[in-house]
Amino acid sequence: MNDINRAALTAALESSARLAIRFELLPISGLRKAARELPEGAVVTVTCSPRHGLERTLEATEWLVGEGFRVVPHLAARLVRNHGHLKRLLQRVEALGIEDVFVVGGDVPRAVGDYPHGLALLEAMAGLALRPVRIGVPAYPEGHHRIEAPCLQQDLEAKAALADYAVTQLCFEARPLLDWRDWQARLGLRLPVHAGVPGVIERKRLLGIALRLGIGSSVQALRRQSGRMSRLLGPLAYRPDALVDELGARLGDSVSGFAGLHVYTFNQVAATRNWLEELGDRQLTSSPEAKRVPCK
Repeated sequence: MNDINRAALTAALESSARLAIRFELLPISGLRKAARELPEGAVVTVTCSPRHGLERTLEATEWLVGEGFRVVPHLAARLVRNHGHLKRLLQRVEALGIEDVFVVGGDVPRAVGDYPHGLALLEAMAGLALRPVRIGVPAYPEGHHRIEAPCLQQDLEAKAALADYAVTQLCFEARPLLDWRDWQARLGLRLPVHAGVPGVIERKRLLGIALRLGIGSSVQALRRQSGRMSRLLGPLAYRPDALVDELGARLGDSVSGFAGLHVYTFNQVAATRNWLEELGDRQLTSSPEAKRVPCK
């Protein structure tokens, strides 16, 4: 990392008012162990899978709130049955003191109820008194393997009117993130955006995850880089130093850059936390945005 970028990155990481870091956890076996390796009071997002459903996500959310974390549960639209089910979900979230949720479509082939996609759920939530203070939505700088680019853009623009921030898909390199962010700024997107980056994780596992998620362009970029594929398939852990370095001064810029980092940990937390602390993250992880909240 060159001195200029290191200075810009360190300044962003040390300014808790400018940059936020969120840690994504999977509600599977090992979540509690992973959570105990996070900084005290960290912002933790909890995914929702077709296999385990919303109940598993909310159970993990309740435990994490009890441990003092600021929790952002994922609400998968296709798993919400109807208006009454939605109200009960939001009542449960409100009772925990949670003010932030993340709305996704969900990976089930067909909706179980009245909400076939994330936009439909956002529209239903917009008219409710129980709507959380903040709602996040996904964004796809590298595209989606099942959705055409024009549809993705139209969807994002519609969601932007109903949401409060966006989080990008997992990306391995900075250029697609930066180019997409510039393009969205030109189109008038005003949502703050969190850049989705991998944590420190074993390289072979990360490649498998990327292929399973259909992140083709990122994998192709890795193949193009000299020697990168052999290192990716080797035993050493992937570290996102180069990726975060290239984002550099754009971190902490909620207008035309990235308001924060959304770290996809895949429950491999300890090494990721050590990496962040190496980047001067000690002040950030105890910032006001990441303070503990009482269990209600």
